[in-house]
Amino acid sequence: MLAKTGDLQCGSVTRGVSDEPAPSGPTARPEFGIRRTRRRSNRRTAWRVAAACVSAVAVFSAAACGSSPSSSSPSSSASPSGAGSSESAQGMNVAAAKAALVPYTNQPSTFPVTEPLTKKLPAGKKFVFLQCSTPVCAPAGKLLQPAVKAIGGTFTAVNAGTTAQASQAAASSVLALKPDAVLYSGSTPALFGGGLKAISGAGIKVVSISISTDVKPYGITFNYIGPDTTQLYGKLLADWVVVNKGAIADAVFYGVPALDLSPLVQKAFEDELHKNCASCKARTVPIDASTIGKMSAATVVSDLQAHPSTNVAVFVSFQVAAGLPAAMKIAGLSVPTVGFAPTPGNLQDLKNDGLTAALAIDFPVSVWTAVDAAARLIQGAQSTSGEKAGEVPLQFLAKKDITFDPTNGWSGYPDFSQRFAKLWQTS
Repeated sequence: MLAKTGDLQCGSVTRGVSDEPAPSGPTARPEFGIRRTRRRSNRRTAWRVAAACVSAVAVFSAAACGSSPSSSSPSSSASPSGAGSSESAQGMNVAAAKAALVPYTNQPSTFPVTEPLTKKLPAGKKFVFLQCSTPVCAPAGKLLQPAVKAIGGTFTAVNAGTTAQASQAAASSVLALKPDAVLYSGSTPALFGGGLKAISGAGIKVVSISISTDVKPYGITFNYIGPDTTQLYGKLLADWVVVNKGAIADAVFYGVPALDLSPLVQKAFEDELHKNCASCKARTVPIDASTIGKMSAATVVSDLQAHPSTNVAVFVSFQVAAGLPAAMKIAGLSVPTVGFAPTPGNLQDLKNDGLTAALAIDFPVSVWTAVDAAARLIQGAQSTSGEKAGEVPLQFLAKKDITFDPTNGWSGYPDFSQRFAKLWQTS
């Protein structure tokens, strides 16, 4: 059996054991049109995003200026804030944005693995995790350990640090361990220099998780959750903004440059906003990864105070918003928020009305899927079609969706360990 996952705090998301087949998904929130109560300034650093249209209808209905969403039905014809009766005249395509949200609303997207291993993995296979030092990496290690145990392997975590020197030294130390597979996530593969290529050159399978750059030059055997899925995160966040703020959207995107996925998510966000809302505005603010959970909330509050026209805050990692609801309350701010990969703390804030909405990734399933891909490679087989496509369960969550204990995190498939046990022929 597996370690109790309620104890696994995830930097992106964790999961809790539940008897429910899957948590219900998000619905429209009544608070999206709220304006700030602080004093106004004439300063603006926002840039305009121009353009055309894409996609087709979702579960959030949009509000008329100052009003709340009237329906969560994809067939709702309500216009978003400021959209008026002529979306096309304003370069708006709210229907496209709504449609893009549908597969991720009220239910998680598809479970990524359905094909069982051709045979059970021999016991004792060695799995090593190159663990970066950014906040998102430690939780991955905590989830990898029970996954490796469940498949019958042994697990070792090696600290890869935050510098090129530390990462390359860590990669060299892995060779001495003679593992069957090495997994890593978070940082750019360039930090390892030729270290990853040396590992794979020794016949060791190297599986990366959610790397947005081209992994081939670095000797990585397989990258699960690549650029296409990463871009999807940014597109969905932009579509949420279009649906819930409409033509008056004046967004700020808080990126984390130290995270490999951040630049690509940011570009996808900007491009999607450009396509579906010509009048929408957006600007970007980088957040130092070392300040997450410490000073990041203060940075966000200071930025919002300096840009009073901003009416929606978007986060590439919702970890940046740790402590933000309290900080905003003290500052007298009320700005709708949406972010990717909520932590248990973020989920609690959603439940308490401190945050508005989150695009949740099923972090446990993604980590276990990476182990599944590594096992297939060890056996000389190919990764599954879902793994190659970078499929991972995603779902938008709002207050009414937090019907589970938020301290345990979220999983769209609480029975994932049983699913993998069958796939791995260990049950």
